[in-house]
Amino acid sequence: MEGANRLFPSSCIDLLLLVFLASAEFIKGAKMTEKLIQKFLDNYDRGIVEIKLKDLLHLKEKVSRDPRIQTLFPPTEIGSITLVDQIVILSLLKILKPSVILEIGTYLGYTTSLLAINTSVAKIFSIDLPDDHNSHKLNIDETQILVNPEVNDNFLRQKQASEGEKYLEYLGDSDKAKIKLIKHDSTELDFPREIGTIDFAFIDGGHTEEIVASDTEGVFSCMEKGVIVWHDYKSGIHSDVTEYLQKQSSLKIFHVKNSLCAFSIIGF
Repeated sequence: MEGANRLFPSSCIDLLLLVFLASAEFIKGAKMTEKLIQKFLDNYDRGIVEIKLKDLLHLKEKVSRDPRIQTLFPPTEIGSITLVDQIVILSLLKILKPSVILEIGTYLGYTTSLLAINTSVAKIFSIDLPDDHNSHKLNIDETQILVNPEVNDNFLRQKQASEGEKYLEYLGDSDKAKIKLIKHDSTELDFPREIGTIDFAFIDGGHTEEIVASDTEGVFSCMEKGVIVWHDYKSGIHSDVTEYLQKQSSLKIFHVKNSLCAFSIIGF
């Protein structure tokens, strides 16, 4: 031991011990989280499950008693998330503690910002259509924006093309550094090559069943374990999202009542 002390000063040994203890505590916490998530999932059958926000918050409380979140004033734009949607997303962030996040549908960057300020992840990938997309040329019938799903999607594309990711401007440099914007049609993207492995996905791009299916398959191609959140489930406009998810009978998909979010926890 005396020889070891000559090689390693006591301060170094103390530091190594602290690192070891911290690693052991982290592993213990991760295993406990897995057990809590598995117990939650075991209570439900496959298919669409309707749960209350309180049910998700109870799971969050078991995993993390830290009540702190950061948020922004609710957006007023058509196509943004609601306050209840925010709590669903932030609860899942607390529960899963993801390391790499993928968002499909950057839009104005509100949800992107919410993800950035509430995580310490190394990278957030956010996909939206390229700047040269023909959205600028679309003629929008404003009377149909909240009625016709195709008109609504075209309106959102046009607004994103003209205003850009305006909410990202309010982020600090460290949060901005987490985000990588990908300007590409998600249905034509090679997810494993461009994104790599992820453990959290928020799908809110095009709302036709074909696009939702393509985006979901893309997410599955680079996720072994994590959570997928779909936005606009039970939307009064975009019924294709609901119809697509109701066909996924092999998954346990949870819809949080009074929200537009449905999610599935994968690999547990």
